Parts: sequence; structure tokens; C-alpha cells
Amino acid sequence: MNSPKNKIAVIGTGRSGTNFFAAVLHELGKDVLHEKFGADGIASWCLVPDCDDAVYGPGGNKLDNTFAIGHQVRDPLKAIGSLTTFNRASWKYITENSPAIEKMPRRIMHRAMRHWLDWNVRAGEKSSFTWRLEDLKNAPPEILNELGWDVSPEEWRAAYDRARHGANTGSARTSNALFNPKVGPITQWRRYKHTNRKSPVSWEELRSIDFELASEIESYAESLGYEPADSKKT
Repeated sequence: MNSPKNKIAVIGTGRSGTNFFAAVLHELGKDVLHEKFGADGIASWCLVPDCDDAVYGPGGNKLDNTFAIGHQVRDPLKAIGSLTTFNRASWKYITENSPAIEKMPRRIMHRAMRHWLDWNVRAGEKSSFTWRLEDLKNAPPEILNELGWDVSPEEWRAAYDRARHGANTGSARTSNALFNPKVGPITQWRRYKHTNRKSPVSWEELRSIDFELASEIESYAESLGYEPADSKKT
């Protein structure tokens, strides 16, 4: 007999807002933690691979059938750009747990592109629910109903607004990295560059790096409900 699902596990890539989602649930009185287990669940990008221990907290093998698993995605252009700021330890974990990628690209943006697609596809296969980070401001995802966590639209929006004030932004990560001995100089430089880009990451930039991969990312993003790129493909 299957155990009832009474906890949540939210997975996806890094920089997809799993920390923020945990913060919203915390505002609703749920003990859901980021990258470690709380009484009501966990939100962590590290749960996608089926391993015991991850670079931060547990790996996917630690989830059992009492967890309802949800996949949170973020706009690929924003997420891929932010993934370029991952540290060396995170990339080592990703590389060791990405069997479908024969060789991780050396160029950081190219690496982030390949990781975003591979990790999200695998997260989607592992999950019973998928939602977009950008939609959370309007309504809670359906996975909460599966758990019997009834939340009114008003309660959700209030919790969302409270959590947003403490969000882990890219600029905050850049500032904090300067005082964190665990963040190496290359990662610090990448975070500075990303935070101070003159223009956001574009489809044209991704296509110039790897046209075929960029097309795959765009198609997958469209399947998740994101609008196709406006610029004409060449």
C-alpha cells in the first residue's frame, strides 16, 4: 500500500527560484527548507540526480513515495545567464551527474545552456507537476492541492509579496561573494560580469554559441508555455 504524500519536493535547475519557493511556503507556515529537509519538505536543484549526497544537501535518492515532486522552471534566458555564476563545486556536481552530456562545454555560457536543457528535461520526467516561476505571483501551483494544503489566492499573494522582499537576487549574490572565502576569484568575476551586463542574454547570443542547442532550448521552453523568440532565426 502506497504511503500518502504529505511532503513536497521542488526541483529544477539552479537559479530557477527554488529558494524563493521555499520562502513563500515558509511564509504560509510550512516547514519547507532550501537544500535540506524540513518537516514539510525541501526545495533544491540538487535533487534531480539519483544519488545519496549532493553538493548541497541530499540527492534524489533520499526522496521516497511520501513526497509529491514538482518541477519549477524559469525563463531560459534569465536562468541560463544566471547559471554562468555557479561556483566550481556546483559545476563539478553537475558534470559528474549528467551522463547524457559526453563532455561539458568549456565556455561558461555554452555549459549553462546544455545544463539548463538536460537538467530541466530530467526534472520534468521525475515530477508529477510542472509550473513556471513567473506564474507564482498570480496563483499557487496545483501541487499544493495534491498535498491538501489549501491556500486562498489572497493568502498566496500576501505570502509571495513577503517572500519577495527577502529574495536571493543576483546582485546580492555578487556582493556576498566578495566576502565569502568559498567563492573563488573566477566565480566572483563571473558574478560581477553577469550583474553588470549592458544587455540581457538574448536568443541571438545563444544561437551564435550553438544554433542547434539554442533551437532545442527554445522548443522545450515553448512546450512549457514560454513565448517563442521574436527575432527571426537565421
